[in-house]
Amino acid sequence: MKIKSVEAFPVSFPLEVPSQDATGVWHDWSTVLVKITAEDGTYGWGEIGPLHGGGIAVFVAIVEHKLRDIILGEDCFDRERLYQKMLGRGTSSYAFGQKGAIVTAIAGIDIALWDLAGKLLDTPVYKMLGGATHKKIPAYASGFFGKEGRPLTPAECADEAKSYADQGFKGVKMKVGYGNESDLENLAAVRKALGPDLGIMVDANQGFSYHDVLKIAGRMAEFDLTFFEEPLPINDLDGMAELVKAVDFPIAAGENYYTRYEFREVISKRAVNIIQPDIIHAGGLTETRKIADMASAWNIPLAPHIHATVGTAASIHLLTSTPNTLAAEYITSGGSFQLRRELFGDEYIAEDGFVSASDKPGFGIEIRPEALEKFYPEVLK
Repeated sequence: MKIKSVEAFPVSFPLEVPSQDATGVWHDWSTVLVKITAEDGTYGWGEIGPLHGGGIAVFVAIVEHKLRDIILGEDCFDRERLYQKMLGRGTSSYAFGQKGAIVTAIAGIDIALWDLAGKLLDTPVYKMLGGATHKKIPAYASGFFGKEGRPLTPAECADEAKSYADQGFKGVKMKVGYGNESDLENLAAVRKALGPDLGIMVDANQGFSYHDVLKIAGRMAEFDLTFFEEPLPINDLDGMAELVKAVDFPIAAGENYYTRYEFREVISKRAVNIIQPDIIHAGGLTETRKIADMASAWNIPLAPHIHATVGTAASIHLLTSTPNTLAAEYITSGGSFQLRRELFGDEYIAEDGFVSASDKPGFGIEIRPEALEKFYPEVLK
């Protein structure tokens, strides 16, 4: 079945209250959806993003002016070959490199090809990946974004944590990197609100140095952390590997690495205890499945970074089929959750702290055209 068309749809969801983490403040949550249509009219959806840092027009241009012509007229089932072709193997796109923006754009196309294949074969994607290893995926609530240009207070953190516990989530992930005492006060408030049995994860968004972590590690360990995500700059793999040996809680990372080749270095250096590829950054479903398998060979659990719309659906199908699945990230703030519901309704909504893959063909979602129009970015009009 040949590919007839490839389209990119930029969308931007304005936030009523700006969100913040250790890296900065953003006022909208933006992404690019990709629609690939086969010659019989069947189509699949993918996603490039998230792009709350901007750059929507750049990714649309990569799809429309480089990648589209590479795959038009090709067999839509040849996902592996097309992935290699888009990455520059034997084509002019090699000039874009093999990491960063080009891989993110390829990921959106690859995800759409998986959705399309599932629809053409009348089967859910997870069955194409080997079937269900897990019937439902445990989800942890991820949020605690700062508001109005400031970090949350301990009372605000406690209230948010309690709301997640009341919804049945088995753990929460909160932001750190706002100063040691502020971070510890917020951690104490969250642990008190959750009690001793629910998990707490923290995410520094690369905001610490090696010695910064050592200064605070002992006090953080008192809160029985499930993991500490991205404590150091992502290119400091040696420092991460030293942290893995030095601290009394697991180290996690992965959302800012691209392709199995970068993850090979992360894994072989033992720089993490838990691996977190983002399916819409790492190279799509084709590449992220390889990363998950590689991690499995090293006995490293998979807990992917998920801050997406269509990418959420793709991630849940991957987790359903993968033996070394640990948990799914589940964000209800920051814009992606609201946009996801606007785009395709209540699919992939957590129930009592678990998320399940749809049994409908492909990813089991249908994008609402009116939502694409409603949230078309003003800057591109």
